[in-house]
Amino acid sequence: MQMSLDGYIEGLNKDMSWVQTNNPEGWARVFEMLKNVDLLVLGRGMFAEYRDYWKKSLTSPEATSNEVEYARYAEKTKHIVFSRTLKDPQWKNTEINSGDVVQEVEKLKRQSGADIYLVGGGMFASTVLDAGVVDELRLVINPYLLGGGKSLFKDGSKQSLELVRSTAMEGGILEVIYFVKGH
Repeated sequence: MQMSLDGYIEGLNKDMSWVQTNNPEGWARVFEMLKNVDLLVLGRGMFAEYRDYWKKSLTSPEATSNEVEYARYAEKTKHIVFSRTLKDPQWKNTEINSGDVVQEVEKLKRQSGADIYLVGGGMFASTVLDAGVVDELRLVINPYLLGGGKSLFKDGSKQSLELVRSTAMEGGILEVIYFVKGH
C-alpha cells in the first residue's frame, strides 16, 4: 500500500500526484513479491479504475515497461472483487464475490494455493486489517506530508505488528514490511 509519511493513502480531493510510480527498485520489489501470489483481491470502489488502467496499459504507448509487465501479470492472474452491486466485472479472470468480506477472505485463506495479494482500495483494506485477517502489511512510504486525505487506518484501529524488514529506496521512499502479530 502506498502512503504518505503522515499515513494517508490518498490526498485531499483524491490527490495521488505525490506517489512515486516510476521507481525501478520499487517495481522490482513488487515483481519479486508477485512471484508468490496467485490471487488478487480488491473492493468494488477501486476495481473499475484499476481494471481500466491496466487494460489500457497493455496497448498504451505511454505505459512504461514496468506498467506493461504488471498489466500482463494482472491480465492472466485471478482477481476476486468484493461487491454487492457489481454484476459483470468486464475482465477475464475476474469474479465477483458478494458475501461478507471478512468471512469470504478467511475462506480464501484456508484454500490451497500461493499468497493472496490485497490490491485495495482503502475501505476494503482497512476492513480486513481491522478484522484481523491480514497476515502481512507492506507499506511503501513516500516522503510527503499531506496533512489530510484518506487514511488506511480507521480511528480506534489497533494492531500489534512485528517488523520484518525496512528498506530505504531511491527518491526517499521507505518500504516497510510487518507481520501482523497473532497470525
